[in-house]
Formats: sequence, C-alpha cells, structure tokens
Amino acid sequence: MTDPTDPTDPNATDGADEVTDEVTDDVSGDLSGDLSESEIDDLTEAEVDERVFDQASEPAPVRRHGVFSRLYHGETRADIVGRWKVWFALSAVVILIGAAAFANRGLNLGIDFTGGTVWKVPAGHASVAEVTKAMTKLGYNDVQVQLVTQSSGTGKGTFISVEAEATAKPAAKTTSTLAATERDLRSLSSKAPKSARTAIDDVLAQVQGIDGPFRQAVPAPLTTLRNEVKAVPAAMAKAKGDSAKAKVARSAVSTMQASVDQLSTLESAEVERVGQSVSKELATLTGSKVSQVTVDTVGPSWGKQISNKALNALIVFLIAITLYITLRFEFRMALATLAALLHDLVIVVGIYALFGFPVTPATVIAILTILGFSIYDGIVVFDRVDENTKALGKRSKVTYSEMANTSLNQVLMRSLNTSITALLPILSVLVIGAVILKATTLEEFGLALFLGLLSGAYSSIFIATPLLAMLKEREPRYRELRARVLGGTAGTQLADAGGSGRTPVGTAVVGDRGAPAGSMPRPRKQGKKR
Repeated sequence: MTDPTDPTDPNATDGADEVTDEVTDDVSGDLSGDLSESEIDDLTEAEVDERVFDQASEPAPVRRHGVFSRLYHGETRADIVGRWKVWFALSAVVILIGAAAFANRGLNLGIDFTGGTVWKVPAGHASVAEVTKAMTKLGYNDVQVQLVTQSSGTGKGTFISVEAEATAKPAAKTTSTLAATERDLRSLSSKAPKSARTAIDDVLAQVQGIDGPFRQAVPAPLTTLRNEVKAVPAAMAKAKGDSAKAKVARSAVSTMQASVDQLSTLESAEVERVGQSVSKELATLTGSKVSQVTVDTVGPSWGKQISNKALNALIVFLIAITLYITLRFEFRMALATLAALLHDLVIVVGIYALFGFPVTPATVIAILTILGFSIYDGIVVFDRVDENTKALGKRSKVTYSEMANTSLNQVLMRSLNTSITALLPILSVLVIGAVILKATTLEEFGLALFLGLLSGAYSSIFIATPLLAMLKEREPRYRELRARVLGGTAGTQLADAGGSGRTPVGTAVVGDRGAPAGSMPRPRKQGKKR
C-alpha cells in the first residue's frame, strides 16, 4: 500500500504531488474568475493571501441560529463600530449628569478623609429622626445617623451609629474673627524683613489649623492675638534698619505663639466637652447608660495618606500600561485604552456624586481594582484586531473600521462571558453582605467594584474599539484604503469623521469564504511563487 508520507516509498512523491495539486487547484479555482492561469502562476504568496482575504471578506451565507448560538460561534453581525455616535452620546449624557452633580454637591467623603467621630449605642426606643434633631441642637449639621443590625459576635442586636465631623460647627463670629486674623498675618508677612517672614508664616499656618468651636464665640486669647498682630507694623515703623525691624517682628512672634497655644487648648477642651454631651444625649434618647456609648475618633491625616498613595499608584499604573500596550501593539491602542479607563473613572465618580454614596478607603481600593479588569477586557479585543490587521492589504475590499468591527464580533462572546462571571460574585457580595448581613464595609467595597466592572465592560466594547478605529482611519494608509473601497472623496470625508462609511459594518467578515465569522485565511510563507 502506498504511503505518501514514507520517503522510502517510490510512489510517495506522486502522492505528495497530488496533495499539492489539489491545494493549487483550489486556490486557482478561487482566483480563476479574475485572472488567467498564467497570471495566477506569477502571483506571490503574499498576493494570493491578499486576494483570498478579500474574497473571504465578502458576505458569507449565514446559517440561521439563535442569538446565543451566533454569539457562541462568533457569527454576529452587530454594527458596533459604525454606530459609535450612539455609544459616545450615551456616555456623554451620563458623564454630564455626573459632572453637574459633582459641581453642585461634590463627593460625600467619609470621616476617614474629613476627620470625625463615630458614636455607637444600642438603639433602644430612639428613632433616627430624634437622634438627628438632637445632634443638630448640639451644633453638628453634617451628621449621618443609621440603624445597624449586628447578627454575630458578642454585641448582637440593633444599634444606632452616628457619624459626624471632627467638631461641632463654630459660631459665625468665631469664623469671621479667625479669618480677619489670618488676613492681618499675611499683610504683616509681606511687610516684614525676609529674615522674619518664616516665623510669621509659621504662626499663620497654626492659626489656619484652628477652626473652633470655643466655649465663647471670641475667647480672650483670640482677641489678644489679633491686637498683637495689629501692633507689629507700627512697632516696625519706629525701628531703623532691617535688622532692627526683624528683631521687633521675631519678638512679637514669640508673644503670638503663646496666644495660639492657648487657643488650641481651648478648642480641644470644647471638642471634648461637646463629645461628652453627645454621649449623654444619646444615652438619654435610647435609654442606655453612658458607659454603653462607644466613641471612635478618626483624624483626616490617614485618609489623606491613603488618597496620596492611591494617586501615586494610579499614575505609575497608567504609565506602565501605556508603555506595555505601545510596545506590544501600538501607541494608538494605548490611547484608546487610557480613554476607556478615564471613561470608567469619571462614570463611577459621577454616580457617587449623583446619589451621594459615601467615599471611604474601601471605595478607593475598589476603584483601583476595576482598572485592571477594564484593561484586560480591552486587550482581548485589541489582540484580535492586531491579528486581523496583518491580513489587511492595499487591495483589500474592507476598511479598517469594518475589520475592527468584525474582530470585535469575533470575541464578543468572550468579552460577555468575562464580564458576567466577574459581575455575579460582586453582585452576591452586595446582596448577601450588604443587604442581608448589613456589613457596611462589604457594601462600600462591592458597590464601587460593581459600578466599575459594569462601566469597564461597556467601555471595552463600545468606547475603546470605536475610538481606535477613528484614530487609525486618520492614518494615510487606511485613509487611502477607505477612499478606494468606497470609491471616491466620500470615503475620505467619512474617514475624517471616523465613521465606518458602510452599513452594516458587520457584513465584512474576516474568514475563509463560506466559513463562519472568526476564521482567518491560513498564513503562507512569503516570497514563493506558484
């Protein structure tokens, strides 16, 4: 029996020739409608690939499957890139609403960022409205009161949690007097010799850190401090020479420092007194003992450190991912990825501003986490686009936008699977952890993660790839290809607009003729002739 693969068989060469002849006849049959046999023989492998690619890009007969079956087989014809105006407009509307809310209300920063105090007491017979009203009477305007159910641990039951700023709101006269003192110190610093300005600026920085409240609206040390500041310019005017004036200013600064220290002590005492008043009021409202009221005070410095570190990590991350995508693919893909990331961040921040969700360190961590997912989903699409770009020649019958749209359809099922499998666990965290177990930390982390993953799944499909197509269509190579495919200046004008130019884009299927979308012509070695 003859074995075509056996080199010792004398008939093996004949068998191999028969296989080669079949492949050649197949390709020749594909091209015979356009070229003669002699012209086919003169074609290089690269030219054959390009012609086969063009023929494979013609509309292929689609078997009638259901929606999910077409998704699974990569046979969808969704015109995603061609309808970029719809997706961009939808994102713009959401971003504008979020920006308006951010400008009007800002973010609801937690006490980890602003500094504040948390009181926790058994709920008893008190209501949230009663506790809020009592806190307002004590001078706390920005208060968050909520019922918390604790179902595990030693302290099971229902509690009232009260979050408030670090101090009660100071009197209006206190604020105006402190502001006037700060203005006088700035004026004094500008008039004093350079050698004395540093000491005056130190006093100014300490005064800026004092907000009140005080037991009295304008305590004696504050009045003394302001009189001391006002007296310095007249004393410096009597002194002769910069050295003498600097000596007068430094002497006055030492006196001012004593008044500032007294103010700081009075402020701390008043904060402690008001805090004790809150504990007593909460105990009275709930019918609990003062000893049952737990008090936790958090300074704003920890939240600021977390914010600074998160910002530094974000900058390093963006630089690193830009370099990677540029080296792995190209710079325009890196730009599209960064735009999608910025889109996700702005969307999440806007939603938080619109609905007033609290921003905590857990929120910051979740936002940093979603960046990685958004990039991963986009890279999956860009990898297929990059693969199909290599088969896009000057004689191709599809534009870059059409090729990008076909690539997106080919990996659409994978993107959806990735998004769904990532969103389901986060949704369970929100439902079970936040709704059932009343775990606020899980709610803060899960909410930001869920919104970010949802936005990332949207941007990787509807923002990143259409934006990449718009950027690439401005390159001379693909501008000329579009003009040739569309047959005139209309294609060039559409290329300027970044549109796909033909409807539907999905009809350009990259694959073997008659095969489903997603299959590509097999690569052949370059340079050889048939």
